Amino acid sequence: MQDQSIEIRIKEIYEQLSPTQQKLASCILNHQGDIATYSATELSKLAGVSKSAVTRLLQRLGYRDFGEVKKQVRAARRWGAPIAQKMPDGEPLSNIFQDYVKCDQANIQKTLESISPISYKKAVQWISSAPKVYIIGYRNNHALGLHLRQQLTQCRPNVSLLPVPGQTLGEEIASFTKEDVVIIMGIRRRPAWLKNLMTSLKINDIRLIYITDHADVNPSEVSDLHFSCVVRGVSAFDSYASVMNLISMLANSVYQESYNDAHVRIQKIESTYQILNELDMAALNNGAPMDELDD
Repeated sequence: MQDQSIEIRIKEIYEQLSPTQQKLASCILNHQGDIATYSATELSKLAGVSKSAVTRLLQRLGYRDFGEVKKQVRAARRWGAPIAQKMPDGEPLSNIFQDYVKCDQANIQKTLESISPISYKKAVQWISSAPKVYIIGYRNNHALGLHLRQQLTQCRPNVSLLPVPGQTLGEEIASFTKEDVVIIMGIRRRPAWLKNLMTSLKINDIRLIYITDHADVNPSEVSDLHFSCVVRGVSAFDSYASVMNLISMLANSVYQESYNDAHVRIQKIESTYQILNELDMAALNNGAPMDELDD
């Protein structure tokens, strides 16, 4: 356990922890990026537990004291909150570029290695066959959801992104049926009440696909299927390369799953683009006529 990160240590024993310790553990996971800036007293106040509860949990995780935790966190890349150490002046751009390439490659690889083929295939089948697909995302997740919706809507009809700007969810949720599929975009830092929404939908037997991040604790409790994306960034901000890769994979897999209908739909969309002159088609097709693209 000595070489394991605090995240891994917590996940290995999370189910065995008391409610108070789980509360503290979740707080630690959600503040990995800046936990080294807190004292044990400040951490206990942040989590709403006693300082002795902090000591007991850290000892159970295999740490001598909170100082050892801070030392380990400082040695690793910061996670979650957008806080990072200042990069050294004069760092060559080529080195910085390589850091980003290596980071994104590692994130994508770890994300794909964590995906269950059975869950992935079931998600693709659900998205392909459901009468309606609803995508819900807040904060940065709204932009990710918008991209997923834009890809899926080229393959199939009735894909909606929620919430509609300026509106609430209640009216939309009332229309959900057991045959529909809801995709929740929950990459950190998501609203605190999001899992309450998911629990409510699950109680009503709504099929839920949850796209979250690697630090999320027990995503299976609030969803039918989940995919945890590694979003560790080089510096202060998370990288969504693994999330975008998963979105691309899902859209392409849905396209293949319903190939004939999806192909016909895409051809209609492309024809409409031409009629309405909405896009610079020559640039998109590298100057090739549409009939050549069908060959």
